[in-house]
Amino acid sequence: MIRLVIAALSLVAATAAAQINEVPMQGEGNDWVKQLELRGRLDWEWMRTYPSEVYFATRRESSRQGDVVTLWTRIEYRDLQELPNPHRSIASQDQWDCAGRRKANLLTVYYRQSNLLDSAGTSTANLTTWQVVEPGTLGELLLEFACSIEPG
Repeated sequence: MIRLVIAALSLVAATAAAQINEVPMQGEGNDWVKQLELRGRLDWEWMRTYPSEVYFATRRESSRQGDVVTLWTRIEYRDLQELPNPHRSIASQDQWDCAGRRKANLLTVYYRQSNLLDSAGTSTANLTTWQVVEPGTLGELLLEFACSIEPG
């Protein structure tokens, strides 16, 4: 039994390492994903790839107060996004309420280039507006990631 648990933990660690080093392209036509960088100051972890965008999150610089976890997420876009400023990537600091299963945005930074290069502007939320996280969505995946972060 102990060997089975150790083997399972080793598999989880190997999977996590693979996520940090390589972004799955998820289908044909996603060659643009190959140029995305994961390392860097925040050690981004891959969450999900769609045909025109990729989502990441990081445990670095996260904090937890009770059931509320604050962490950074990142979105990389294949195509230039025009609003609110022209950008190809976003870093977003959000709060995730594990008990209430909801999310609130605190800060969003827009970048003109992929890999969070060349800041194009910042948007801050002056009032916390909570949004319910729906089951079976990317939001639920990110909520589960946030809630897995231990205090300290």
